[in-house]
Amino acid sequence: MNILAIGAHGDDIEVQCGGTLAKAAARGDNTFMCVVTDGRGRPRGNPDEIAAVRHKESQASAAVIGAELFWLGIPDGGLKPTDEYVAKFVNVIRQAKPDIIITHPKDDYHPDHRYTHEMVLDAAQLARVRNYPHSDLEPYRQPCPIAFMDGVLGLSFIPEEWVDITEHFDTKAEMLSKHVSQFMPDYYDPNFEVPPMDDNGMMKMLKLQSAYRGLQCGVAYAEAFIYWKSFNRVVPRRILP
Repeated sequence: MNILAIGAHGDDIEVQCGGTLAKAAARGDNTFMCVVTDGRGRPRGNPDEIAAVRHKESQASAAVIGAELFWLGIPDGGLKPTDEYVAKFVNVIRQAKPDIIITHPKDDYHPDHRYTHEMVLDAAQLARVRNYPHSDLEPYRQPCPIAFMDGVLGLSFIPEEWVDITEHFDTKAEMLSKHVSQFMPDYYDPNFEVPPMDDNGMMKMLKLQSAYRGLQCGVAYAEAFIYWKSFNRVVPRRILP
């Protein structure tokens, strides 16, 4: 089984579906993490240096579960649908050959999230097109469901499927902890240390949202998803672990 998660920024995947990827990797699936933008938007500092830091952090996070990382490097905040950018998504799909794709929901708060959602849907279809003019890779024609991961804080998101991540919550937290720069309050500080979970806003959010979704399905921690209901995207079996 090949599972491809596509997130707009480094840490988006970890927050909303890191436990699911960890669980999938533990059962022997091939896991792929695609980070669309270069993350130069925060913290404050030299944008090129920040982008390099964000790349290393995503590599470290992916290594926790042995996932393969795709880094598209599109400037943070500069994501909009173009042939060039959609082709990058198409190439990722054609390389990963996913049995399922996980990405942002339609109405998430950040424009990079919403454009990622839109371009994943476009690319999933264009990856199947034999004569697509913007990629030299072989088409990937297998029907592939697309699951939308939870929105930030679960707002405006009514789940259809839950994944019990109780045994993998610590791994999810470890993955997020690799994104040290995202815990910094303002300027980049190479000596910054991530505070303990109880004193850490992002980690507290991670724990509470996972516990809330767990409460809904009777486990300690869970992640929630809905599916794209479209032609060639519906399969009569469960794929998420």
